[in-house]
Amino acid sequence: MAITKAQAIDGNIFHLGECTRIVGPRGGVTVNISECRRNGQTKTWKTRPDNYMVPVKYGLYHYGYISHSNSHDFHTPADCPISKEGA
Repeated sequence: MAITKAQAIDGNIFHLGECTRIVGPRGGVTVNISECRRNGQTKTWKTRPDNYMVPVKYGLYHYGYISHSNSHDFHTPADCPISKEGA
């Protein structure tokens, strides 16, 4: 599930990759979510209206960008499949 340009411009928190919830043999639940947060202003171009770049920080020392070319790797917390399953 990819994010749209409007979601990238408005959002502050994004999930990277596939979020999973694993229930162990004794009922314990392990949740795996890689969360990224916005780290600056969204870059857009007048000559290329479909292109955008959102600077993000994830982990302790990792930085990167969400762009039109890698938006398929990210989703918003509202679109997260784990939140749709229930608590």
